[in-house]
Amino acid sequence: MTDNRVLREDFIVPRCTKSCPAGVDVPRYIRAIRMGKFDEALAVIRERIPFPVVCADACFAPCEDACAYRQFGDPIAIRALKRAAVDKAGDSWKKNQTKNPPTTKKVAVIGAGPAGLTAAYYLARAGHSVTLMDEFPRPGGMMRYAIPKYRLPEERLERDIREIMELGVEFKGNTLLGRDVSLSSLGQDFDAVCITVGAAAGTRIPLEGAEKRSFYWGLEFLKDTALGKPVDLGKKVVVIGGGNVAIDVALTAKRLGAEEVTIFCLESREEMPAHPWEIALAEEEGVFINNSWAPKKVLGDDKVAGLGLRRCVSVFDNACNFNPVYDDEITHRISADSIVAAIGQVPDLAFLKSCPDIQTSGNRVGVKEDLSTGTKGIFAAGDVVTGPSSIINSISQGRSLAESIDKFLGGSGDISETLAEPETEVILSDQLPISARQEIRHLKGWQRLGNFDQVEIGLNDSQIAQEASRCLECDARKFEVTVNTANCKECGYCAEVCSMQVFGPAANFNARGYRPMETKSSDWCIGCLKCFFCCPDFAIDVRERTA
Repeated sequence: MTDNRVLREDFIVPRCTKSCPAGVDVPRYIRAIRMGKFDEALAVIRERIPFPVVCADACFAPCEDACAYRQFGDPIAIRALKRAAVDKAGDSWKKNQTKNPPTTKKVAVIGAGPAGLTAAYYLARAGHSVTLMDEFPRPGGMMRYAIPKYRLPEERLERDIREIMELGVEFKGNTLLGRDVSLSSLGQDFDAVCITVGAAAGTRIPLEGAEKRSFYWGLEFLKDTALGKPVDLGKKVVVIGGGNVAIDVALTAKRLGAEEVTIFCLESREEMPAHPWEIALAEEEGVFINNSWAPKKVLGDDKVAGLGLRRCVSVFDNACNFNPVYDDEITHRISADSIVAAIGQVPDLAFLKSCPDIQTSGNRVGVKEDLSTGTKGIFAAGDVVTGPSSIINSISQGRSLAESIDKFLGGSGDISETLAEPETEVILSDQLPISARQEIRHLKGWQRLGNFDQVEIGLNDSQIAQEASRCLECDARKFEVTVNTANCKECGYCAEVCSMQVFGPAANFNARGYRPMETKSSDWCIGCLKCFFCCPDFAIDVRERTA
């Protein structure tokens, strides 16, 4: 076995980092974890996001979906390794944290969710005076008031928020835009205003009987639960919806004492927007999921007694647009003590009635490329601009927002941080580390009953070491893939087995009359050799490039 030394300047941006909206350097922090340098790993993560704990607990991990290890087996448990970093690291990253001298500029951030808090963090670091306002009594937005505590415990969320507020950010809770403050008054008192109110209103559909007692809308139900408001669900609860919010509602209902929780959704099992691992956890806790059913009528007199349903034949049309088709001849009824409809969320734009200069697109605020609106000094970002998204997308939006506002206020717009020691080189083994993914530990089903304890336990020390060792280090491990186009007869096996998009049809025909395959880009090739072994013409060569 030989070792290959790869210099940092020869690295590429790997698939995992490219897929992360905030651009977290995944292989770099996994290398630090593998060497037991958890402080360094956390510093690398914090260079791109001010919410390492939140992302360790509640990110939907697009990096894992893009992980090149999928050519060999299950992707690297990147989010679980991030949790290992945040749980085992100290605060040595702070020694390299910088804050610019105070400027005379004042910024109002309206909405204390992930986008607003991220913008506040970077703007405060830039030296600006930041006032953060939110309709809720405490900062966090939907991270605190919609994500159940069994996924994101409040004390863990506080770890991230505390670091932001300690930069001198002022918080004003119970302050609703359009009721307690107006954009016109804020524009007079502040040099810049950020609208980051999110998509905090639950989507509502016309449903006969939805006005009955014990009928709830999903997002409001989760917010009321987080605020400690009493909710009388009874023993039998029906949840309408197939997304992550519906799963959160169902599992919250179980924790509030419901004995039987049943989900009905339009989508087939394969079409459900909820993440498969969330669906699996729900079924572990005894939640029943019924696919391809649409709500038709809430049964009962003045109080919910059940739900009438009809069969959903298809959800999407041939153009993949949402266009459900029903069969009214196939119906079903189920009794229930309460019903919760969790079918989506939208931004509430009522505050814009007095601001005709701010353009809207559908139910979203319209912005320019720099996230500015039609009114000078007023910017918008996050779900109020993009529609319902993810925490990591909102963090990315918050970063872009801070860059644009800093430039608008006369700064450089550079919010970059260097919190970890620069990496100069990596020494690669010539053997790919192929092994099984470590199973992430969870509380047993019976341990989850009647409480909101965090379900995911995380990896133990042995699992952390083994999982970190699986990383292929795609940023440094580059392969050269060549196709002998003269021999190729365009069978297409190479493109079929390669998920790295290395191959594509050539522009010209070869002497044998075939349009051969050729290498489009081998930057993300990880040397699985599937193309090599599938090629009947021996036209493909895969070699690792060394420094």
